[in-house]
Amino acid sequence: MTMTFAERADQLCDRLRDMEHHAEEGDQLFYCAYLLGLLGLHSSVEGEGQEEFDSAFTEILQETLEAEGVSDTDQDSIKALWGQVHSTVA
Repeated sequence: MTMTFAERADQLCDRLRDMEHHAEEGDQLFYCAYLLGLLGLHSSVEGEGQEEFDSAFTEILQETLEAEGVSDTDQDSIKALWGQVHSTVA
């Protein structure tokens, strides 16, 4: 059965909340919160498919990080966390 974008966003948010709960440093909390906020904004987008959602969200994430002027260091860390989250939630 194909997963809707909303279901995929929920899966990813659950994993991020778990990671946020176990985070030991402020930066990690910020990165989790950043991704949770962006996922929340885009969870209502219509569509189906896990890979399709992940691909679309990766593009949105890059555009948003650049538009908001997030530092290169923080961008790298946020993108690394996104890579970790979406590759471990199947």
